[in-house]
Amino acid sequence: MVSEAIQQIKDAERGAEELVRQARAEGKKAIADAHDEAARLLEAMRASARDEEKSLVETARTTAETEASRILAESKSGVEEIRTRAGSKVKDAVAKVLDSVSPA
Repeated sequence: MVSEAIQQIKDAERGAEELVRQARAEGKKAIADAHDEAARLLEAMRASARDEEKSLVETARTTAETEASRILAESKSGVEEIRTRAGSKVKDAVAKVLDSVSPA
């Protein structure tokens, strides 16, 4: 009876040790799985950030090019307007200079 009780205690200890080993193994696996998942999520977030960055840069580039084209068109229009006005003023100025130089 005592030997039976001792045997049961030893069996229970072995069972407990086995449960502890299994729990440790499962814990290590859970930690490794969590680490792998975290690495995967981090890489996905980095890829998403790179894509978002590319999109923002492309949007900024397109906006800048559109604005530059608009400014260039306005500048050309302004220069042409000045050139047109100056052309008619030059003719008037030449006529006035010639009139003032010509003997009266």
